[in-house]
Amino acid sequence: MPNEVEIKKAICWFCFRGCPVEVQVSNENVVKVKGDRAGEEKGFLCEKNVLASLSYNDHPNRLNYPLRRIGERGEGKWERISWERAIDEVADKLNKIRNKYGAEAVACLKGHGHVHEYWAHQRWSNLFGTPNSFDSAKDCFQPQLAAEVAVYGDTTVPCLPRPGVTKCMVIFVSNPYEALPPDWRVFVEAKRQGTKVIVIDPRLTRTAELADLWLQIRPGTDGALAYGMLNVIIEEGLYDKEFVKNWCLGFEAVKNFIKGYPPARVESITWIPREKIIEAARIYATNKPAVMAAGWGVTHSQLGRGRTLSVNLAKCILRAITGNLDIPGGELLHPKTKAAFSQNIHWDKLFTHQLRKKDGVSADKFPIMSVKAFKLFQEALRRVYGENGFPLEMAIYPNISPFYLWTSILEEKPYPIKGLLNMGMNVLVTRTNTRRIYQALKSNNLELHVTAELFMTPSAMLSDYVFPMCDWFERSNFSPPNYFSNIGEQCVKPKYERRSDYDFLRELGIRLGQEDYWPEKVEELYNKFLGPIGLDFKELVRRIRWEGDKSLIPVHEYKKYEKIGFGTFSGKVELVPSLLKKLGYELLPSYKDLPQILEVTGGEEEYPLVLISGGRVRTFFHSQLREQTKLRERRPNPIMQIHPDTASELGIASGDWVYIETPKGRIRHKAEVTDRIHPKVVHAEHGWWFPEQPGEAPDLFGTWESGIGVLFPDEPEVCDYQGGPPMRAIQCRVSKA
Repeated sequence: MPNEVEIKKAICWFCFRGCPVEVQVSNENVVKVKGDRAGEEKGFLCEKNVLASLSYNDHPNRLNYPLRRIGERGEGKWERISWERAIDEVADKLNKIRNKYGAEAVACLKGHGHVHEYWAHQRWSNLFGTPNSFDSAKDCFQPQLAAEVAVYGDTTVPCLPRPGVTKCMVIFVSNPYEALPPDWRVFVEAKRQGTKVIVIDPRLTRTAELADLWLQIRPGTDGALAYGMLNVIIEEGLYDKEFVKNWCLGFEAVKNFIKGYPPARVESITWIPREKIIEAARIYATNKPAVMAAGWGVTHSQLGRGRTLSVNLAKCILRAITGNLDIPGGELLHPKTKAAFSQNIHWDKLFTHQLRKKDGVSADKFPIMSVKAFKLFQEALRRVYGENGFPLEMAIYPNISPFYLWTSILEEKPYPIKGLLNMGMNVLVTRTNTRRIYQALKSNNLELHVTAELFMTPSAMLSDYVFPMCDWFERSNFSPPNYFSNIGEQCVKPKYERRSDYDFLRELGIRLGQEDYWPEKVEELYNKFLGPIGLDFKELVRRIRWEGDKSLIPVHEYKKYEKIGFGTFSGKVELVPSLLKKLGYELLPSYKDLPQILEVTGGEEEYPLVLISGGRVRTFFHSQLREQTKLRERRPNPIMQIHPDTASELGIASGDWVYIETPKGRIRHKAEVTDRIHPKVVHAEHGWWFPEQPGEAPDLFGTWESGIGVLFPDEPEVCDYQGGPPMRAIQCRVSKA
């Protein structure tokens, strides 16, 4: 008899979007994956799922057993040991570091690769007592969301247009066709129903093709463009006067400041003709409701804290003064949740540690990443969110700057970091200044480096212990506190000796004095989150995924602020945020010329082109899935886009291997000659490594060959206002390899 096939309702985590899927299982093996047509995605499956699902769970390159290093770091010599022995040894070493140097001497890195449980990682860090956490939010949504919360005490990004209702959408340096495939149909349908589309991007992407107005911007000048749009809107009186009068503080300061950014000046900074700047401002302000839809591109496109803060604050001001906050078809504020999420992260332990000992290593240079800042955020937000806390606290917690993490290892300043607990972050190919990261991970100052991963990566090769982790088929899926979405059941039992992040952190925590805080099963903790709602995890899965119960999805209450105010100290939209003022930030930061820190970014004579990176492709998700054969067949090599005129001057044709060079280093990509990019700009793909190449140092799976982080700086001078390094807008030169 053929084996019986069972259907499981899961969430695909091949990217951060998290799509609902139906997984067919037979004899504890995944045999088919289909899109769940009952979800909002209407059964959508992208290339990643179609081509990688069936090979992923039992891929020959998967890590299946704990490994302990027996040679030098990076030498590739390992021995297999039991899970229990590995956990015991790691816990013992962490405890010794804590006793000798303090809990802050251990830093925790958190990637996306195998789990969506960021909350569990931060929970462990808080209970252990370290403020030194660093995760992918640093280079993703955190700078935008932190600015939003400072201005109006809530977040809107990423907000999708509402077809037939939204009249305008502005897309700042984002390409949802590639980055948000299941949502692309929403953008297309909105355009079909009359939504005006403005796309701001140095490249003519598939998303830019949708635009009524495409602004081909000079990389790194988005803040100046936003200031120019504000200038037009305010000077021409196109703002929502009633909303500004009743709900905004600091408008006169903005009005006076913005006079310094007329369209003529902004044109000289951004390369965008002043007529188009004026047109964009008028379209946005006069087509209400409007959204600034999707994407995090501006997060790492600016060099220096003032420029990053300027674009993020200016976008918030644009939303607010045009009256687009929390209206149908506009920028929705997040619904309040009854789930008891915040308390179960145990932020009080972090506060106690900070008062007793030390803040995170980068708090002095980037105060918004301090525990003090987090407490200020909580204080301001409490008036709206009450005791259960802000539902997106992971967007504003003190996420340290990577530059100072490596400094604390290499130079032991401001205090030493002696241990790294790395939960799936492939830092060597996803972060900048790769050589410095390599030096830190190889340093004898680092007494312990533990990696929990699905595959052996370049970063894992420099570890002392490597633990095999579950994929999304092998664990339940839940993203509190948004209990009505991203919920799915475990499909198959973990193979070999793989375990979930929760189980790994629980076992480590119990050995370090956290035994009272970690229930045996993660579902028990989910039930704690859900206690105030009166449902448990299994019931939620049944009702939401199997029965399609829409009653559990909160009905959005528009303009909640009219009853309870905004989550700021004043209860109003603070166009000049008092919270940032308390932290010593320059408010309404002036937009200066792009920095020419020659030893870091290079000068225009020697490095005549502007390099950008970070543009997504559907085939992969950042550094992940490079080992998947069918995906690599579609995109076997990293691609650099270059304009035909520029390529002709350099003797480059499509398909040629080319060198890309900055003061930090040199890598090679294959050239794609295209008129869809500005002649002064080149775009190189990020996240590249080659699992088929030797893993031992110095090769490290081709990290130095094509890894974009080799080229980009991470020094404080070029970091954004919360310590994140840029991945766009630095000078480079290109030559045929």
